[in-house]
Amino acid sequence: MRVNYLVVAVVSLNALTAVDAQAGNSVSVLQFGKTNLSSTSQSGPTNSNTAITLQFGATNKATSLQLGSTSSVNTLTIGQGGTTSTATNSATAGQVGGSNSSLIGQIGASNTAGIFQLGILNNSSTVLQSAP
Repeated sequence: MRVNYLVVAVVSLNALTAVDAQAGNSVSVLQFGKTNLSSTSQSGPTNSNTAITLQFGATNKATSLQLGSTSSVNTLTIGQGGTTSTATNSATAGQVGGSNSSLIGQIGASNTAGIFQLGILNNSSTVLQSAP
């Protein structure tokens, strides 16, 4: 009986090591305040880069950059909600890798957004903007 359990333990450790070697980068930002500034950058030969930025304030500025290999998957989401009638939102996203997808959503009196993608498969670039 002990030999069977030992073999199972060795196989499990090998599986965990293989998964760990292909870990990705992940970052999440949540900001509440009058003025919110966020800048994130992810790079490396990983399987995936994931970034989520949510901002709620009178002035919201977010910049996110993802750099990966030709086999990496980059996913980016920026959400900005203005809390005043004169709220200003600004979002910039840059993605380089195998597969890129991005979503920017903004609610405010003045909204600006820019997305740059360079990759083998650029899935979707979606910008949703609304004034109160």
